[in-house]
Amino acid sequence: MRYGILFLGLLFSATSQADGVAHYQDQRFGYVAGNLMHLNLDYDSREVTPSGVGLRLGGMVNPYWGVELRAATGPSPDTYRPENSRTKVDYTVDHVGALLATGRFPFKSPVALPYVENLFVQGFAGVADVKVKTVTRKCNARGCRDDTARNDDTSLAFGAGIGLRTEFNLGLTLEYMQYIDEEYLTVTGIEGGLEWYF
Repeated sequence: MRYGILFLGLLFSATSQADGVAHYQDQRFGYVAGNLMHLNLDYDSREVTPSGVGLRLGGMVNPYWGVELRAATGPSPDTYRPENSRTKVDYTVDHVGALLATGRFPFKSPVALPYVENLFVQGFAGVADVKVKTVTRKCNARGCRDDTARNDDTSLAFGAGIGLRTEFNLGLTLEYMQYIDEEYLTVTGIEGGLEWYF
């Protein structure tokens, strides 16, 4: 619900420039992208680095401003083992969802690159929701026991990236994102993406 209201507000503000939007859409600046993510999860001062995959859907209102939705998951957990303990904790990022406003500044490469239409730098700001699952495995002489806990947090999110767009309506991006920054939980990511413009 909270994402829907924010998204509708951003779309409504874009309709005030309808002529520019219609002309600009002829240039294929809606996009869908797949990201590979190297996440850094700091949970109660325990730092782990699970991996993730993400999907991005965005559209540019003009050459410089747009809106983006993100959904991601980290199917590969990372394990934390306290020293001198028979306990281990697996951390998994179950879900990342984000609604972001984006600013993009395209520019020509100073040297000729074959098939490259332009390079760009990009910034992101918005709201993200992250769900983290922890599975604690405790063992003693009588056996082992698993305890599962889930935490869900919402925070302001921001990031920056660089990329290139080719003449084939495909692009490559490299981004840094901070999704959650709370006292007990910080989630950041370095992400490489492949974009397709439509």
